[in-house]
Amino acid sequence: MSKFAPMKKRILFILSVVFVVFPTLAQKGTTGEGVISGRLLNKQNDLPIEYASVRLFRAKDSSIVGGVFTDVNGKFTFDAVAVGHYYLKCSFTGFLPRQIEDVQLSKSIMVANIGTIKMDNESAGTLKEIKVTGQLDVLKAGIDKKVYNVGEDLSVRGGSANDVLNNVPSVEVDQDGRVMLRGDGAVTVLIDGRPSSLSGGNGKTLLDALPAGSIERIEVVTNPSAKYDPDGTSGIINIVLKKNKLRGFNGMVALNAGSGDLKNGNVADGTVSLSFRNSRFNVYGSYSARTTDGYRNNYSDVEQTFLDGTTRKIDQNRIGTDLNEGQTFRLGTDLYLKPRHVLGVSATGNVGQRNRTGTQWNQLTDGNNSPLALWKRDAIDPSQQANYDFNINYKFDLKEDRGNLIFDANQSLGNESIQGYYEQGDYSLDSSLLLSEPLRQRLFNEEKNNITTAQLDFTYTFPKWSARMETGVKAIIRDQNVDTYSESKFESIGVYAEDTLANFSYAYNEQVYSAYAIAGQQKGKWKYQLGVRAEQAYQIPNLISDSVKIVNDYLNIFPSGHIRYSLTEKSEFSLSYSRRINRAAAADLNPFTNYSDPLNLRRGNPYLQPEFIDSYDLGFMTEKPKVTLTSSVFYRYTTGVISRVKEFYADNTSAVTFLNIDASHSVGFEAVIIYKPYKWWRNNLSFNGNYIQYQDDNPNANWNVNGYMWNVKYAGTIEFWKKTASIQINATYNAPRVTVQGRAQRRGPVDISGEKTFKDGKIAIGFRITDVFNRQGFYMKVDQPNVKQTSEFKWLTRRYFLTFTYKFGKLEISNKRQGGGDGGFDM
Repeated sequence: MSKFAPMKKRILFILSVVFVVFPTLAQKGTTGEGVISGRLLNKQNDLPIEYASVRLFRAKDSSIVGGVFTDVNGKFTFDAVAVGHYYLKCSFTGFLPRQIEDVQLSKSIMVANIGTIKMDNESAGTLKEIKVTGQLDVLKAGIDKKVYNVGEDLSVRGGSANDVLNNVPSVEVDQDGRVMLRGDGAVTVLIDGRPSSLSGGNGKTLLDALPAGSIERIEVVTNPSAKYDPDGTSGIINIVLKKNKLRGFNGMVALNAGSGDLKNGNVADGTVSLSFRNSRFNVYGSYSARTTDGYRNNYSDVEQTFLDGTTRKIDQNRIGTDLNEGQTFRLGTDLYLKPRHVLGVSATGNVGQRNRTGTQWNQLTDGNNSPLALWKRDAIDPSQQANYDFNINYKFDLKEDRGNLIFDANQSLGNESIQGYYEQGDYSLDSSLLLSEPLRQRLFNEEKNNITTAQLDFTYTFPKWSARMETGVKAIIRDQNVDTYSESKFESIGVYAEDTLANFSYAYNEQVYSAYAIAGQQKGKWKYQLGVRAEQAYQIPNLISDSVKIVNDYLNIFPSGHIRYSLTEKSEFSLSYSRRINRAAAADLNPFTNYSDPLNLRRGNPYLQPEFIDSYDLGFMTEKPKVTLTSSVFYRYTTGVISRVKEFYADNTSAVTFLNIDASHSVGFEAVIIYKPYKWWRNNLSFNGNYIQYQDDNPNANWNVNGYMWNVKYAGTIEFWKKTASIQINATYNAPRVTVQGRAQRRGPVDISGEKTFKDGKIAIGFRITDVFNRQGFYMKVDQPNVKQTSEFKWLTRRYFLTFTYKFGKLEISNKRQGGGDGGFDM
């Protein structure tokens, strides 16, 4: 019998429960079906208010029954409402909220027409015309999730997804594009709530090619429930791409241009998005393009002491150029088939190319700094990428807002081609070229990624007990193929021929099948949620060139628990626990050596085991009229820590590789303060710090290290000119962080940006200066008994931008909660 058979039986059983048991429950408890309707008008001019939020609550326990939005005539309707007593809450940006009491349905009165409800404008007065323009906060910090609204942040106009992530509290992106959360690189990055080849299908992110203008928001969850995949020991980062949901025809055009000094560091960035929505369908599309020119330099000094007591030093200095171009498009539609049935289809694509060149001087000296050898290596490293995501999702809402059934399937296809052209020549100690023939090499690398995801989720609520349950199943299948070919030029015959530098074929397959169930309830001021997720996973690195195939088979259970206590309506404590896993990425399992820099090699470890984490989080949140504080104390215990280490060899070369360390303990504190002393002044201040201790019993290594790491980020915005102009300052400081071999530090920037709007916010013109003090970069230090190394990476970061935005149709105000097929997270 196939080893997949037991898991298939479990999945079939759960599907049976979902389709048979829960739909049966969903039909119980209905004592009658009535209709509640009404209409919202602007009190100042009696014009209808479109897309206002209207929520229906039960009078006896204030539990929410459902929510709708008004149509173009300001009308709203609740269908299939059970007999009982209710009240309504009406709200819309720019208007004072209204609450309508004593709404009743009985067996004799099954239709309740509230009639006209008039709402006051916040700045009540006699106006000939009311134009409502709303604005979201850049950062919304909840007790279990942080939402960063990209469109409200002036400091990322013309930037990339990596620029956006670096503005999010507790998130960092290092010099290689690896994303870290709370100082831990084991984080799962999703696109619209799903795995994508763009966000890490090949073991590294390609987010630097994704324009910031294509992103709507970033969601960060540090201790997710069992509903979500347990991958990523530090949490989940979800990048939600733009999808306009407003009625009618809407559009936006944004253009951004920047430069370092008019000759170097030029940036051109543009985004166009269009959408049309009526009662039957929503069609949306967007296109973004970005090109960035700059430099990328790095410096490294290595001092190595050998067993015979001799010392050798290698000094490396690389000066290089970096041209990055990317295009992103998205096209989709939501079809409202019938009441409570929605079918969505979308396609997202990203294509790009990057061309890096560099000249690296290498000098070898002895312990007395006397030169021994000097050589130069010229490199040209172009690459091309193409990633496509295709999604289909279906949502069925049960009557009386009792829950829903959601099916989602996604296919992600990725391809990356990398070429390397190298020439290395030896020089005399006085820097004159020796007569010996230079070494000329060419390298070609092809990577293909295929990620298939399918999931089914069912949610059901029990209003009588203020309880809800969720269950679902999911399958993720990843396939990656890497083919690398290298050749050297034989000067005697003047042609290139295959060499042994880097010729291999590598395939990787990963299959994850899971099922989960969670249940939650509210009891007065207490809320609790318990969940469990079962997961069968297979990781199969296939070293085709060496005829070695390694099968890793994991069956694991991942429990989670969340408890909340509300002190007041806007203050609460929370305590949460989750068990999570971090599986090695495909590239980290690839054992074949990357020789693009012969002195600094890279190779994976196909025998890496997954690391497991037990994560505890105690949080507190309070919201006052001017201040919102979100804070948490967290503890993480990790076993089998996957660590990136650098090995040094007697021939003066080194290699980055990966291994498992026994365990680590991490205790930390995180706080986010949103302070609005005045309506025209907003401040976001975040702090994250933790103490980490690594433990390992390996007598031949020195992995038992510990230390502190912390970072602080500030964003302040001042509005003036009757709120039609604004100035924003962003500042980041990252303290050195501990690694198993030394220290690393990403130096953060100070950015200044501003914007002035015209024509009731439809046109905006702005400026942006990035990294005002030209400090942004990366520093690393290795401190081992016989090896000392310092490395510094610096790329072009100070630029001057001009920005332009034009919106037509409705301004981007959306009070509707986004979730399901939208890619949003709702914890």
